[in-house]
Amino acid sequence: DRPAPPSRRRRRRPPRRRRPLRRRRPPLSLPRPHPAAPPPRRRKPPPGPGGYGRGEGGDGVPGGAGARARRDGPSSRRRLRAAGAGGGGGGGGGGAQNEGGISPAWYPPGAEAKRGKVYLFKQEIDPMFYVPKRIADKSNELIVAVNDFHFAMMNDLPRNEFYRNALAQVITADSAIAEIGIGSGLLSMICASLGAKHVTGIEASKPLAQLAQLNITSNGLQDKITVLNAMSTDIRERDLKHGKVDVLVSEILGTLLLSENALEFNADAKRLLKSPGGHVIPRLGTQFVTLIESDRLDLITSARKWRGLDFRNFNQLKDTASLLFTKELGCRLCSLDPTNISERLPILEVDFAADKAGELPQRKILRTRALRDGTIHAAVFSWEVYSDLKKTHRMSTHYEETVDNFQRDMQWGQGIQLLEDPTQSESKNAPVPLLVKKGDHLIVEIRIAQEGAVMQCLVRRIPFQSPEEAPSSSTEPSTVDPQ
Repeated sequence: DRPAPPSRRRRRRPPRRRRPLRRRRPPLSLPRPHPAAPPPRRRKPPPGPGGYGRGEGGDGVPGGAGARARRDGPSSRRRLRAAGAGGGGGGGGGGAQNEGGISPAWYPPGAEAKRGKVYLFKQEIDPMFYVPKRIADKSNELIVAVNDFHFAMMNDLPRNEFYRNALAQVITADSAIAEIGIGSGLLSMICASLGAKHVTGIEASKPLAQLAQLNITSNGLQDKITVLNAMSTDIRERDLKHGKVDVLVSEILGTLLLSENALEFNADAKRLLKSPGGHVIPRLGTQFVTLIESDRLDLITSARKWRGLDFRNFNQLKDTASLLFTKELGCRLCSLDPTNISERLPILEVDFAADKAGELPQRKILRTRALRDGTIHAAVFSWEVYSDLKKTHRMSTHYEETVDNFQRDMQWGQGIQLLEDPTQSESKNAPVPLLVKKGDHLIVEIRIAQEGAVMQCLVRRIPFQSPEEAPSSSTEPSTVDPQ
């Protein structure tokens, strides 16, 4: 008799972790390995000055940084913690400390500074498929990110004009400039073309740094721009060709205003400015939320009846807790005919040149009134950034303003969270629609995690009783749990 084959244990993939809202849904933290490659071994990294925090990120970055890829994922996101402090959510505080006292809570796709195993693009393709040599040995995370949103980002012409106009206000022939995240080199080349004395572009990904250098050279600007392959948190004054700089520019904005730790990186990089009054672009930013009604959105996010058959029990699985990227819906929000049930409500206002990371509230209460009768199907998160304190130039992701900007919806889009009536749904097995009448008072609670990288919206309705009261909107810290 033939002996029985030895039993094989099926390798299980790690559970999916909630991710921050960058511009896309990132791949699993441990991708499926190539058949010829050995199974990945997860090693616990050595603790830095801040320790391990509460947990370890999916790719081995201490403090939860590995649980994050770039601009978009279903719901969770990042945080900043000073050295020695434990992280919130997925961890924090680990890693090497730099002269600015910052251990990055998140690393961009393909960053060489990121700890842990790097999975190559060719490892994610079936071995029988053709893979061009130019991308075969690049980081899979980097290739996915570039093809998901970088091309749309570079072709967002109003975005490019916003930066050009903002930079033209402050650049002189003596200006030394540093850019955080040079990417394709576009913003650095704008600075050089406007007459800056010298520009230092900082890029964590080696392939992107090399491509930026090629773009710079092909445009004849290699004598005015220096590319450094490093995390901005690792740069010292001695690394800058002309010492400290006059202007700090970056585009590290995500689907939410702080999805890519813009406040953390800017707060750290300010040590590279010649004076506290140095220019930071963008200077200001505001995160908003708007309550909307959309029957088309409801058609693709809930079960109904059809020909006498009732499928509504399926709504028990409806996710009204997670914040998604509108691109994950498979369409643009403006194509779903949304109607605003509330005014656009400001959640956070950030000064990138003055505010410190680690000081954001964990909860905000917004009060408003329903603008019309209807059903509140979702909360939409969008933002605005401004070139200076006077808000001379402005850029936004509001769905009403991106109707003619397809590229912006494909790279940033909006954050969206489906809503239900929390007071009615607790006693039900399925979500109860949040019905409102014009004039109803609405209490909008925003829960903020990981330094603004993740948010959640809860809405309570208070029936309208006093027609003499004027509609009002306010924000204040919450001290009471509405549940």
